[in-house]
Amino acid sequence: MGRWLERRRHPVRDVLYPIVTGPVIAGLKAFLTGRDESYASSVAVSRVLPPAAERTTRMVTVRYDGGPQVGVQERRQLGFNVWAESTVNGELLARLLMAGVQSLPDGDPITFVDEVNGPFEVVDTQSDLLVVSGVTLAHYFFTARVSARGTDL
Repeated sequence: MGRWLERRRHPVRDVLYPIVTGPVIAGLKAFLTGRDESYASSVAVSRVLPPAAERTTRMVTVRYDGGPQVGVQERRQLGFNVWAESTVNGELLARLLMAGVQSLPDGDPITFVDEVNGPFEVVDTQSDLLVVSGVTLAHYFFTARVSARGTDL
């Protein structure tokens, strides 16, 4: 009975929701390209950390943490890990990327971004520290909620 009432108030639709991790990564790479800030150069942006031999002193990973679907909109929570060669550059890079995420909505597929939170310094345990070319990287984290429009099937 409860499901029937729910269907009457909010009819269930068959919707295919797009993948947003790829467009977010591509958008952040484009956002960083040609920037004048020294801490924004040579940043590797991907879904997972590159293999150890390919790591740089500035890296970003984008993680999809799920989210609710309302009609044709899906509100996705994304987590962003940011590493840099110093705490100052790590926080500056994270803050710049937060601005970059907020500039992503273009309707294809991202329709809006809200609830950007952070950045927060991550104090890694000794076994989790990332060391690249002899430099121990500072680690920051922030989140954002990204909405994407699905397609009716």
